[in-house]
Amino acid sequence: MRGRSTLAALLAASAFASASAHAAAPVSLRASFGRGARLGGSSPLNIALHVDTRREPTPVVAVRLAYPNGLGLVLSGLGLAPCQPPANAFAAVLIAGSGLSGCPQNSVMAYGTLRAQVRLVQTGQIIREYATLMVLSGPIANGQLQLVVYIDGERPFGGRFLLPGETADAGPPYGGALTVRFPVVPGLDEVATVSLTDLQLSIGAPQIVYRDHGRRYHPGGIGVPGTCPASGFPFALSLRFKDGHQASAHTTVRCAAP
Repeated sequence: MRGRSTLAALLAASAFASASAHAAAPVSLRASFGRGARLGGSSPLNIALHVDTRREPTPVVAVRLAYPNGLGLVLSGLGLAPCQPPANAFAAVLIAGSGLSGCPQNSVMAYGTLRAQVRLVQTGQIIREYATLMVLSGPIANGQLQLVVYIDGERPFGGRFLLPGETADAGPPYGGALTVRFPVVPGLDEVATVSLTDLQLSIGAPQIVYRDHGRRYHPGGIGVPGTCPASGFPFALSLRFKDGHQASAHTTVRCAAP
């Protein structure tokens, strides 16, 4: 399917990379565009990843998501005002303030949720931590857009902290990639081990609201490519763990039948 045709029947949640991925893969990835998305139009991009901590018990230290060529992420109307927290904010558990943590409202690019497994060092007890998150645009450095991920813990601990990230080019069939890093927090290893289990993210989510001279508006989603490859739109996930090994997953958002 090619040309400016409707993508209303894009898979709401794409199939995993292989038929065995549902049962066997330690890491899985899903991607979808918003309902009613059109080739060449604007749409939210929904991403979901899962890490099976029974097979990957060590903490994640970096997440890289490669997205399709032609996806207008950096050139969208998102992230108009940069968020520039001090460098030492990325190595602290608690961040002063709330909400956007001092960043401009017009820096928000995505909303999402996160779940982590917290293992207490002294007792070995495992606790599930739930949090909301925002992806914010940062400054341009070396020609690439920097990112700030603001995580707001809800329960049971409720800690707040920032993660650094950036965009970068990626080789075919991908057009670019987002990378987010989980910095080492001094003293945390002595108390608990925190392992990412689930992350859901909506880039260009409908609830994002910007302000322009007092006017409130939704900046829209990201640009969907004008043509759909025969094999669909490819996405690739790569995770790096604290013990040095890596895991990956792939998925494809297929176009609707004509």
